[in-house]
Amino acid sequence: MTAMDEGVKYRRVTGEAVEYEVFARKTRGEPLHQVGSVVAPDDDLAAAYARATYDEERWIEMAIVRKDHFIELWRPGE
Repeated sequence: MTAMDEGVKYRRVTGEAVEYEVFARKTRGEPLHQVGSVVAPDDDLAAAYARATYDEERWIEMAIVRKDHFIELWRPGE
């Protein structure tokens, strides 16, 4: 069961739409990996867009993360 299945409430974001990275896995032993991204004005719509856009696989878990919440440790070429 995923956090989305457990009724997690997503934080509303005010202002312009932001980009969210979408992560998923097919089996329990597999690590989460990035499957794409979506742009949405708030967390609720981002979750809906991610489910609708990346539903071609039978994921056992899917998660979204606001791109501006990532903390970069290093970047190639810098």
